[in-house]
Amino acid sequence: MKPSSILALLTGSTVFASDVPRPTKAGGARRRLLAVLTATACLISAAPVGAFDQTNAARIKQLVDTGMQYYWSGGDVKKAEAEVFKGITLHGKYDVVEAAFKEASTLAPKRLDFQYAVASTQIIQKKLDEAQTTFQGILEKEPTAFDAQSWLEAIARIRGDETGAALAHQALAGLDRERAEEYRKRFVRAEQIMAEKPSFDIPTVSGKVVVVALGYALADDGTAQQTLLDRLEATLKAAEANPTALVMVSGGVPKNGVTEGDVMSKWLVDKGVSRDRIIIEDKSKDTIGNVINAANLLVRHQADTVILVTSSSHMRRARTVMEDALKQRDLPAAVVPVNALDAPTQDEAAKVGPDERLVIYRDLMRVSGVWAYPGLQQ
Repeated sequence: MKPSSILALLTGSTVFASDVPRPTKAGGARRRLLAVLTATACLISAAPVGAFDQTNAARIKQLVDTGMQYYWSGGDVKKAEAEVFKGITLHGKYDVVEAAFKEASTLAPKRLDFQYAVASTQIIQKKLDEAQTTFQGILEKEPTAFDAQSWLEAIARIRGDETGAALAHQALAGLDRERAEEYRKRFVRAEQIMAEKPSFDIPTVSGKVVVVALGYALADDGTAQQTLLDRLEATLKAAEANPTALVMVSGGVPKNGVTEGDVMSKWLVDKGVSRDRIIIEDKSKDTIGNVINAANLLVRHQADTVILVTSSSHMRRARTVMEDALKQRDLPAAVVPVNALDAPTQDEAAKVGPDERLVIYRDLMRVSGVWAYPGLQQ
């Protein structure tokens, strides 16, 4: 192995041939190697303890595995506190996720994806100040980090901080003007959707129509809860009003051996909808999965119009990310919302609180490609 390769391997940096003095007389190669080894010894002595400790790799893997396990399905928090994070007090599964990626980031400070995961978990926990600080830290290490800067603009918009959003957008445009404009349009559309009054009418639409019904968590025994039944009632009305439309049911979290998609399909068939009209999407675990998988199927069927059915408290988020996903796939299908009322009144359903604003922007950022846990989710 060349001395330059040895140095690169030990330091984790790139060393070019021009960086290493060439031998000018006999014995130069020996002196060159000695110089490299001496420099390497200095680097090791100056490096933080454990910088070259190969056991870090095993610990990092444990932390990432733990973080993602608790993100998706939770676990025994007290056990994690005692066995994985000794000396750290944890109160919930997202505490575990955040602690896991914080430590992983400390062990591998150049892995910015771990810092994105920390920030994403802070956003899930509504810790906007902490998330903002984390994204700013990413930018200090990588000033051209477009994703981190785009999140700073999103956080300002979540807060309704117009001045902060304008300043963050200027910085974003300085990194990539074209992409920054795409995000500005995304944010404007999200605000337009939030400002619209919810529709509870059942539309009749011509052309290639697909009714897309989004699932809701099943009870532990695998039966539909009331929220899902309300969505199915609205789906049935939309299917009856549009008899040539296909009906897509979306939801893949299994309970007692069945998925939301299975239960939704059976319910509709029992109510008289032909099984030949139904498309089952049963791979998704959350709203983003619903939308991405549904959008891919909608492209395959080349829908002209999507009648989107979900609960009124969920519609603004679902519609925002569905429209964005279809636009990314160059499918110019109109998205027509049909709300299943899950508020005391329609007027109450029209109100958008701060928590809803946060999750709308969170999922919009996620579907746009700024993924919550880079490299660890689809």
